[in-house]
Amino acid sequence: MLQKRLPYGLSLLFISGLSSLFAQDSFDSSEIVDLDLMEIQSEFQFNDLEVELSRSDLNENLLGIYGSNQLQDLSGLAPNLFTSHSDTRGFGDVISMRGSANSLFFSPPSIALYVDDVPQGSVASYPGELLNIGYVSILSGPQSTSFGRNATAGIINIHTRVPGNEQRGALQLEYGSFDSRIARVLFDGPMSNGAAYSASFGYSARDGYIDNIVSGKTEDDRESFQGRVNFYMNPSEDTQIRFGVFAESVNDGSTRLSSLWSPDPFEVSSNIEGVTKLDRRQLNFQLKKLMETGLLIATTSHQDWDLDPSLTDLDLSALDFGFSQVIQDEELWTQEIRFESEPVANGVVWTTGLFFLDSTTNGDATREFPVPPGGFVPPGFVQTERTQFETKHTNIAGYLNGDMPLSETVVFNMGARIDSNDSSIYRIKEASNNYGFPSPPEPIVNEDQSETEWSATAGFTVEVNENVDLIARGSISTKPEGYSGYTANPNFLSFNSEHMTSLEAGINFETSDGLVSGSLVAFANDTDDYQFERTVPFSTDFVVVNADEVSATGLEGKLVFNPVEGLFFDFQGGFSNAEFDRHRDSLGMDVSGNHVPFIPEYTVRSGIRYESGSGFFGSTSYTAFGETYYNEQNDSTFAQSAFGVWDLQLGYRKNNFTISVFGRNLTDESFYQFINPEIQAGSPGAPGRFGLRIDFIY
Repeated sequence: MLQKRLPYGLSLLFISGLSSLFAQDSFDSSEIVDLDLMEIQSEFQFNDLEVELSRSDLNENLLGIYGSNQLQDLSGLAPNLFTSHSDTRGFGDVISMRGSANSLFFSPPSIALYVDDVPQGSVASYPGELLNIGYVSILSGPQSTSFGRNATAGIINIHTRVPGNEQRGALQLEYGSFDSRIARVLFDGPMSNGAAYSASFGYSARDGYIDNIVSGKTEDDRESFQGRVNFYMNPSEDTQIRFGVFAESVNDGSTRLSSLWSPDPFEVSSNIEGVTKLDRRQLNFQLKKLMETGLLIATTSHQDWDLDPSLTDLDLSALDFGFSQVIQDEELWTQEIRFESEPVANGVVWTTGLFFLDSTTNGDATREFPVPPGGFVPPGFVQTERTQFETKHTNIAGYLNGDMPLSETVVFNMGARIDSNDSSIYRIKEASNNYGFPSPPEPIVNEDQSETEWSATAGFTVEVNENVDLIARGSISTKPEGYSGYTANPNFLSFNSEHMTSLEAGINFETSDGLVSGSLVAFANDTDDYQFERTVPFSTDFVVVNADEVSATGLEGKLVFNPVEGLFFDFQGGFSNAEFDRHRDSLGMDVSGNHVPFIPEYTVRSGIRYESGSGFFGSTSYTAFGETYYNEQNDSTFAQSAFGVWDLQLGYRKNNFTISVFGRNLTDESFYQFINPEIQAGSPGAPGRFGLRIDFIY
């Protein structure tokens, strides 16, 4: 049971150069790793839930059962994984796990995202739709020494489906409440000369959940198109090449927000028609070279994310009390060179790599709002502020991770990482008003900074017997420093790097008959200079600040029971107590002991799945989240109490055709998935919905 676990030309240059160092004589590639492109895919199997410590694997079928069509839908599908969002396709999303999270706009992610070995940029630029998914692995805890993209709290690792040995097509159609419709089509298979391809395209749309009683329209309509194409080539038995393209175009309505004081969270009286339009484009190239001592992988990617615009009515009323318009784009280049040693029975297995990331974000934000009269401010005074900024970040890193058997039952793991980070900001701000009064100019900001940081991990895996494993691990990890684009105040312009010390220990087990398997892990994190965002009093500035000390302790458990063939009971839960150990709020009040915003106290999911031999199947699940605060003061006005959502799916499958009906949030539970204290508004969670889904593979 013990498991031993820049440009395109740059990839080619590294591979050819390093090949000469490792390759000596010809060899049989099948002795090490099979680089054959073709992979037989199980189509409609209820794959057993494989229980592992600090890891959750979800195949395409399980994602369909849980109604996970977008990245945000993964919330709760791994212990302590939670996404707070206002349904804006990533912009302003906060993803948390084990008491650590990114901030709304400017801090780097705590949970990194990989898609087919390609690292993504900021959380805002993460792909929205889950298209052509083979499986998703969610890794909890620091992963700094195992991946090129640094991750202090975890990794979401998405793998798309690989072409099979024969031509294949797949069609998925879905229709449901709120005129929701989804259409996806997939083609893949072999080509001539040992090549293969995979092409998938999707369309999704629905009417909004929020009614605007002023315009008589729904406010938050959604519509998006996606496409992903991969070409694979095997120029020789020891070389594999992949070219990939991904694109997504979004034409949405307003941000899903309503006043916290509204008697109906699904009604607004807005005089401004909100808009969210964005495009994502990604090109990637990967070259794998099999050598006598292991596998060398070079992956290059270029990504563009454009938001143009995000227009939001700030007062959510029929009055002219202000709006916000954001135009923003992010360009990202990454290059990762990775070497994985040949698996050797009872020998050291190691991975090492070099990583390069270069990102540039340009923002253009306009905000208009009334200023209360008094003093020198006449009645009806309306202020308009326009902020333009460019932030840059460059990361060069090297990492090494290895497993060394100490005996037949004990494996020692250790890893190290070094990061060199450079960041800069250029910012200007203009202000005007409807009275034509002159506004004091803000200084032009033009600054840069650099740092070098270390990360490390060490731990043990002990095989007690063939049914029980024990693990213990300790890590130190960092998130880089940076700049806030919405201030010129030198006291708040830059924020420090974040430093986390993590400990975890747990047990994996299964019964000798294989009917029951489970895991339990305890973790404790201590973080210095924890990064999060807040407003600056008596200003319109919004900045990332550092809390002196934050701690997070918790438990994560999983249990799967498979009493008879086709029937599964599964349960998983995570508890996280994330607190400020030493911190003051924006007014200088001591808030030590308060809960950290955006971190729910727990996540729980339980489910039953059954597939009969005659083709009928069904599943039901209940997902619950603990109380979540949205400001440092833990004000109950800006907190979401514990809530849960019940889902159900029933269907019939014959050969390659499946038809199913589903219900989401069957009890029509009312809750907020995001709260904005500054404008006293929240994003209500999706109401109860029903639908029909058809899958056909040919």
